[in-house]
Amino acid sequence: MDISVGRDSTDKSLQVNWSPNPYGCLKFTVTVLLVSAAGMIMFLYDLRDLFTDQLTIIDINTSNTSNLPGLAHLKTFSQSCRCHSMFTIGACGMEEVASMRAKDALWVSAAEKLNRSRFQQDILMMPQLQTISHYLPQLFKLNTTPAAISDAEATGNRHLTRAADSLPFVSCRVHMYTPSEIGKCTRKVLQDTGQPLRIAFVGDSRVRNTMEQIIRSTQQELKYRLTGGNSEQNITTTFLDHKSKFNMPVVGDGVELRLHWSAYLDLDRDTKKISQQGAKDLLEAWSNGTPGPNDGPIPDIAYITTGMWDSSMLSEDAAAESFISTLDKMAPVLKRLATRTLVLWHIHGPIKEWLATRDVPNGALDIMNRASWRWLGDSNVWLWDSRTVLMLKQLSECRYLSQSTLKTQIPPEWGCSDFQHAGRDVEDAAANMLWNLVCNKVLQLPSDHCCS
Repeated sequence: MDISVGRDSTDKSLQVNWSPNPYGCLKFTVTVLLVSAAGMIMFLYDLRDLFTDQLTIIDINTSNTSNLPGLAHLKTFSQSCRCHSMFTIGACGMEEVASMRAKDALWVSAAEKLNRSRFQQDILMMPQLQTISHYLPQLFKLNTTPAAISDAEATGNRHLTRAADSLPFVSCRVHMYTPSEIGKCTRKVLQDTGQPLRIAFVGDSRVRNTMEQIIRSTQQELKYRLTGGNSEQNITTTFLDHKSKFNMPVVGDGVELRLHWSAYLDLDRDTKKISQQGAKDLLEAWSNGTPGPNDGPIPDIAYITTGMWDSSMLSEDAAAESFISTLDKMAPVLKRLATRTLVLWHIHGPIKEWLATRDVPNGALDIMNRASWRWLGDSNVWLWDSRTVLMLKQLSECRYLSQSTLKTQIPPEWGCSDFQHAGRDVEDAAANMLWNLVCNKVLQLPSDHCCS
């Protein structure tokens, strides 16, 4: 529901928006079943929200537009459910998703339950995403060529990708970008706007890995280089292989990628304590339109996560409570930032429990994802759960392969031996979605494509 308040044209204009959430459900839900301390906290926050005005007032004439990104169509896409649906399942309404396989009872049920899980406490989210993942094609296969049973060998394509031109939950087409097309796009952005495309990755390795895959897949075309500090630093040995935990722009032809390492999103930055590095002051500066010299310009796209540093070290209840406390502090900042630029919020996938050396907080991850919807689902922040579905498909295939006698021959690029990260196949698909978001309009792809 949008409410607009206008004045005489000689006066300042005000835009007043009230939106309970994009799917028409009420923000406040009476919860009968409270299964954990974290659930109690979410319930109490809902009571508080019931008595809090949901009005956001933006003074159009006095807003600082000098810091707005140069890619105007990205701001337009923030209101486009069709483009949004490539990142958030059901952004155009879960009814549309259900109708894609209307005769498939399992699919329809998963779509309906997924919608309920976002705004109610009586149903889990991850199982619904898992069901949807079953409709993705299987990629990981071990081709055995045994001369004898005892001499069996396995071969696998190390460069598999989950990027595809169609996804079962998206009604528009997804373009499969080549490095040369990406280079054409970013150079055109620079030519048209006078500024490079800027993408910021704020968080821990869960967003850094996506940035790394972008660099690896387009390095030859875009000729990335590190800027600042020692200009002789090699991007491979200094950034990609070193698993960087510092802020240094990576600049290519028409594009600037920047990692803002953060292990605890609600803390301020402190370069002397990398393990407790935060990003609160950075996000506040961006959201207020007042970035400092160490902040970098406000990015065109900000991909953000709280990370897993605290969650993976705590019990399930403690992990969920810590996450909810972080969201309560940071949600207003993220919502404000989403009025200036396009914000993608990471939705967690599960940890591979058969590899973990400590307790696995997968139950907490489900609570955390539902909390993300309750805190951010009524804003312009895009909650990126289509990537989570791809990760769940990969996880199920890794689980199957790990039970085989040939598991030691699985290519490491598949990520099956990494207990908490997705493999490069998922990161490649995530990178391709980002290029669709930016480049489909720039390169004037046919209108049946997402974000065109």
